[in-house]
Amino acid sequence: MKKLLAALLAGICLLLSGCSFFFPGVEEPSPASTPPDLTRYFSEYGQGWCYQRLDDRLKKGYAEVYTAIRDGFGQDEKVVISDSALADREYLGLRVELTEPLHSREEAERLYTALTWDNPQFFYIGNTYSYEGYRAGDVDYYNVFCLVFTMNAQERDQASRQLEDSLYALLEGVGDGPQADAFETELLLHDRLAAQCTYETRAADEEDPAQTYPSAFTAYGALVEGRAVCEGYARAMQLLLHRAGMECTLVTGTDENRVSHMWNLVTVDGKNYHLDPTWNDSDDRLSHAYFNLTTEEILKTHTIDADNIGVDTCTATDANYYRRKGLYLETARRDDIAAVIAREIQKGSEVIDLRFSFGTFASARLFVNNHDLLMEKVNAQLAGTGLSMWEYDNYWVNESYHTIAIYKP
Repeated sequence: MKKLLAALLAGICLLLSGCSFFFPGVEEPSPASTPPDLTRYFSEYGQGWCYQRLDDRLKKGYAEVYTAIRDGFGQDEKVVISDSALADREYLGLRVELTEPLHSREEAERLYTALTWDNPQFFYIGNTYSYEGYRAGDVDYYNVFCLVFTMNAQERDQASRQLEDSLYALLEGVGDGPQADAFETELLLHDRLAAQCTYETRAADEEDPAQTYPSAFTAYGALVEGRAVCEGYARAMQLLLHRAGMECTLVTGTDENRVSHMWNLVTVDGKNYHLDPTWNDSDDRLSHAYFNLTTEEILKTHTIDADNIGVDTCTATDANYYRRKGLYLETARRDDIAAVIAREIQKGSEVIDLRFSFGTFASARLFVNNHDLLMEKVNAQLAGTGLSMWEYDNYWVNESYHTIAIYKP
């Protein structure tokens, strides 16, 4: 009966989160003779968004797994993932003995999520993991945690070097230190990511896209290969902001069609905002409709999973792109709209990205649709500057957020 129960539970676990567990025996194992030094890498993970929100026991497990990943980076180790329903399978990976056992499947899932969500630089960690345990009395404990790697040691080293080269290039000129403007840093990196990456549309046609296009779900895919799905965009955005000294985590949920989706929660000047870099790069046309939204705003088009770690209710609007840049308009007067467009052209902008209030959006859309009239009004504003409104053949509208983006051909 015990074996049957383990098999059923393992099957559920694999279905939901790509993990499995196994009871190799009923006796508590003896502790490891030489526990690892868990202080060496604390400066790397100690401020992690998810790490900070774990209890002390899970923080210790996180530290042990993180340390094992860092120490084992250049080594190839085989791990066997076992359960009573499937045959044993051997993978490249890492087997970590925890000094304080986990107490449930939920704790194992929380540990895996916290570790992988805080560390997009570990792009080679796969979505399969396992945990093994023992039974003492009537209580189950899980004292072994196994990760699977998608690359061998040589491949990890080469790919990590490529990722660092890409990060170095994208972070060029980004300010740091207490005087750095967090909003402008975020905006610069967001726009550079959009220019670097294209959405991996081929993944949508695959039954198992993570198997066919594994890199598309990683920061490596977005920043090195230049192709990613939403998860890759979000992890790349997170990694760029981390390197710039900004707090950022991942958010999971669904889109309007109930399709799984991932985006970011970013902290700007002490306040949290939702940022969706994928949807801001629709069809490789940059917009900022999803740049630093409140929870109320993001819920117009997204749902947020209940089990996200540390995702609170965002209410601030100070760092919303349109409000910060003076591109949020509560007027339908054509001359006022033309004046803002003229100002952006004088700045050298090649995208005029505006947001309107609910009451002015419809009239503004009609104005932008009247190509000749808009050209006339904007050029009147530009008289004497030597500049003129460039011809535009189309524009992009987001009806949910009342934004209009006009693109220079």
